Amino acid sequence: MLPQGGMPALAGASPYGPAATQDVMKGGMDASSMIHAFRRRWLMALGMGLLAGVLGAGVLWALFPESATAFRYFQVESSEQSIIDPSLNAAKSDFDLFRQTQVFLIKTPSVLNSALRTGELGQLSFFDGVPVADQAKYLGEELRVQFPQGSQVLEIRLSGAAPAEELKEIVEAVSKAYLDEVVIESKIQRQKPRDILNESYRDLDEEIKRKTDAYMALIKDSGSPLQYEFGGDPELAQFRTAINESVKKIAELESRLYDATMQYEIMVRQYQDPSVLDQRIEQALESDPKYQYLKQKQLSYEMYIMDLEAVQSNKGSSAQTRQLQKQANAISQQMNQYRQEMTAAIKQQNRTQVDPYLTGINNQMNVTRAGISQQIQAAKKQQEELLDEIRGRSQIDTDLLARNAEIEGLKMIQSGITERIEHWDVELKRPDRVAEFGSVDTSENINKSERYAIAGLGGLSCLGLVAFGISYLEFRNRKLNGPDQIDQGLGIRVVGTLPSLSGRKALDPSHPIVAQLTESIDSVRTALMHESTTRRRQIVLVTSPSTLEGRTTVSSQLAASLARAGRRTLLIDGDMRHPALHTLFDLPLEDGLCEVLRAEVEVSDVVRPTHAEGLWVLTAGYCDADAVHALATDQVQPIFEKLRGEYDFIIIDGAPVLGLSDALLFGQHCDGALLSVLRDHTTLPKIHQSAELLRSVGIRLIGSVINGMQSKPDRRITALQSVTAKSERKQIENLEA
Repeated sequence: MLPQGGMPALAGASPYGPAATQDVMKGGMDASSMIHAFRRRWLMALGMGLLAGVLGAGVLWALFPESATAFRYFQVESSEQSIIDPSLNAAKSDFDLFRQTQVFLIKTPSVLNSALRTGELGQLSFFDGVPVADQAKYLGEELRVQFPQGSQVLEIRLSGAAPAEELKEIVEAVSKAYLDEVVIESKIQRQKPRDILNESYRDLDEEIKRKTDAYMALIKDSGSPLQYEFGGDPELAQFRTAINESVKKIAELESRLYDATMQYEIMVRQYQDPSVLDQRIEQALESDPKYQYLKQKQLSYEMYIMDLEAVQSNKGSSAQTRQLQKQANAISQQMNQYRQEMTAAIKQQNRTQVDPYLTGINNQMNVTRAGISQQIQAAKKQQEELLDEIRGRSQIDTDLLARNAEIEGLKMIQSGITERIEHWDVELKRPDRVAEFGSVDTSENINKSERYAIAGLGGLSCLGLVAFGISYLEFRNRKLNGPDQIDQGLGIRVVGTLPSLSGRKALDPSHPIVAQLTESIDSVRTALMHESTTRRRQIVLVTSPSTLEGRTTVSSQLAASLARAGRRTLLIDGDMRHPALHTLFDLPLEDGLCEVLRAEVEVSDVVRPTHAEGLWVLTAGYCDADAVHALATDQVQPIFEKLRGEYDFIIIDGAPVLGLSDALLFGQHCDGALLSVLRDHTTLPKIHQSAELLRSVGIRLIGSVINGMQSKPDRRITALQSVTAKSERKQIENLEA
């Protein structure tokens, strides 16, 4: 890489300062860094990304099945609307309690089992994998019953992965069971007061008939004339009129007392109805903190079990699922035991303690009964006084008169009961409090396209995340991407870049990449020869931060280039512990630098020529501890001084800088060092550490050479490969002539 003017600048301190160094070594990942990191690990990133994408898409495919929802609405009146007499609506419940009761009743086993008995509901795919004994419980868990936004509309909703038609069939069956088991049964319960009145009417009718027969028999047996009732003394007629009015008054009062008694009986029976007791128990449980805690705990276990079964092929097969199911069953048993204890406690409380509600209606009934009874006693006393007066002035049989008055009173009571029965007949025709509102509707939650979209987007997201994660981990290695990171980032001059050269390409001298390599190394030679005219650059050490970074390639190609330029060049294999030049030039390893260091031979005797004109090679020789120790002594200096006088350039193929001291020892006798690095292999921290280590021992760093750079060969360079040299062309012409 040559700056403007064609020649490289002199190496020195970093012109960019420590901030630029920190940026390339510790800075964040930008778009360019991410692209380079992905380029190095694209196969792993795509492979693992595709695997993660497939797994992620599969999990999402299982977690988000095609699902639908079926729902139905019922309109619920906030209170019962009486047609004739609001007083007949005994024991009205609060609307909130009524709503909670309806939600609870719909999920009771009686309703759900009644729904499951409809057709072959249990054979639907909605219940796949659910035992028959648990289908009602499973349906109750999946069923959602609510009053949206506290309205007067009851919603029954069921969602699941089953087809919409199956969900619709299930909701229809549950709705019908609710109407049959709850709504119609409630209407039957409303019929009970009328049945009580009707039974009382029949009993009273039999009593009137029996008393009338006795009365008529008594008249016949006594032979008493009856015409006196329609004539005679006017004053006596007034007494009879007063007695009749007294009888009416007593009958009315007794009718009122009977109505109050009937009303009391109805209220007590409705309050003591088992369904009301169940509601009180449910209310007590809903407000009990311990029961609610157990209920929430059981719900959390069941949700966790459903989540596990959703990602497992066989429901309930794993040990974790069985353990959770066991814990959920234990919680359920605790809830049932607690419910039984609560039921027993409430029943015991009803037996041992006075119920406030019953006490209230008892007190009300006692006050009403006492008041009416006092009025009856007063009326009877007045009637008795009138009868005593008549007994003294009339021949009428007072016993017959009393019996007649009693019969008339019973008839008036019977007339009142008949009127109330007629009222109930009208009330029973009023609309039900719960009415159907529309039919069952269905809607799709996740259709087939949405399911594919969720799985596809999830898979792509997993692919992207894994690819990004691998790229980021690769970026954290801080491998070399290009010359800018060394030049501008670390402040080390780049004197040249060499293309990537595989073994097959190197064996073909006509390959364009070989011409590009030759041109690139000639640029490095030009920079080195230019500096040698201004500064002493006769002995140059070629080293690298670690192994396998193109150090031997750079040193051998640079030496060959100097030889082609007409310079007497010696190439020394300074990597004594792991030599390679003897193999490259097909020379014997023995009798080399190590033998010279051990003073076994003279240096001039072991320097060997090569096939390239002007290029000699000094191999490493047989390395041992004595040779390594001799490298640190003063006997090395005369050797290099002698070589300086015999050669124009001496290129040393040194050992790596990091981990060994050999390169630093050779550097003490050199005029400068070239740092060979490999793109996508050498890390920036190692380059920085190597450069600082060389500078710390006084070795001047000429610059760096980057190997493995991707570049397109210049046509002006590759064209020379197809041009025949002029001397060879003349020889060919002579041969043809």
